[in-house]
Amino acid sequence: MPAQVNQYTNESNLANITLTPEAEERLGIVTHPVEVKPVNRRQTYNGEILTPPGRLISVTAPFNGEIQPPPESEIPKPGSLVAKGQAVLAYLPLLTPERDVLTPSERVRLAEANASLASTRIEAQGQVESAKVKINAAKIELNRTEQLLEDKVGNARAVDDAKAKLRLAEEELSSAQARLSLLSRTNLDAEAGTLQSNVILSPDDGILQNLFVAVGQSVAAGAPLFEILNNETVWVRVPVYVGDVERIQSEAMAHVGNVSDFPGKSTTLAHSISAPPSANPDSVTINLFYEMVNLQSQFRTGQRVSVSLELKGNEENSTVPWSSVLYDIHGDAWVYEKLSEHTYQRSRIEVLFVKDEDAVIASGPKPGTQLVTDGAAELFGTEFGNSK
Repeated sequence: MPAQVNQYTNESNLANITLTPEAEERLGIVTHPVEVKPVNRRQTYNGEILTPPGRLISVTAPFNGEIQPPPESEIPKPGSLVAKGQAVLAYLPLLTPERDVLTPSERVRLAEANASLASTRIEAQGQVESAKVKINAAKIELNRTEQLLEDKVGNARAVDDAKAKLRLAEEELSSAQARLSLLSRTNLDAEAGTLQSNVILSPDDGILQNLFVAVGQSVAAGAPLFEILNNETVWVRVPVYVGDVERIQSEAMAHVGNVSDFPGKSTTLAHSISAPPSANPDSVTINLFYEMVNLQSQFRTGQRVSVSLELKGNEENSTVPWSSVLYDIHGDAWVYEKLSEHTYQRSRIEVLFVKDEDAVIASGPKPGTQLVTDGAAELFGTEFGNSK
């Protein structure tokens, strides 16, 4: 008999398992003691996923016109992926092409459309130049703050703020250049009473977030056509109680996961960024902002997430190897203590958080208690009748 589970003896021994030496060797049982060590504590807060500035590009109608499908294809549906330069829709100026010669009223409308397009191009060019000026100013500020830090009269936070301003200015320039490029490809030509249809292209890789028009619809100049969302990078807004702000390691990475995740589940790292200051007087919180890479669109704008922030200072905490922790179907955490040679007991623990290879616990076995690491899952299966 490889193992004996005390299921019908004294209630205090219900969770005990006694293995034969052969079974213990086959299961590869390895133990590790409960330790008390200094660990940076973490606090978990609710967060919200935001779209960074410049990542949501809105494409508007350059002049009065009628919506048509792009050549030899259909208008993509909202939510579909589009590539930079992909045809999204076609746009036909609102002029009647039935006659060989444009009427005076049609010529007026064509002139108005050309004037509107030219004005929009000038505005877009101005936005590009403004963004370039902001980038130059941000680079100067970044160089100055880095020099002050090197001379030991500045601080790292000022350098991070300057880097954030430079990054925002670069995003603004990218968006403005994409809009100007789109307008530069748009031409209004009238030959023999006909106007050429203009194809509207996607200004960036991303998701077709919103589509505001339909085939055959007439729209006015400046009306929104569609929005492209590039969510490869997202922001996380974390409301923090004002009394906790001084305790938080502002430069440490944040761990972001789903609100339903259990302790120890894989999270996504996010780094602290500078953003316009904001707060909520009703909940007595201020907002901290973090930025992270959004692999495979794991997170969506507006999604609630769980954010674990590192606190200042080290505190002595009881830790157990994360590999020793097991969860049952009810979400309760357990470990197996080694009582004596070949005898083990399942014990409940309360996990506060997981850091690296250790689980910090609020309650559980005393320091020095040997816990099963390798083979813990096999013991769990042995106890409940699903062993190897």
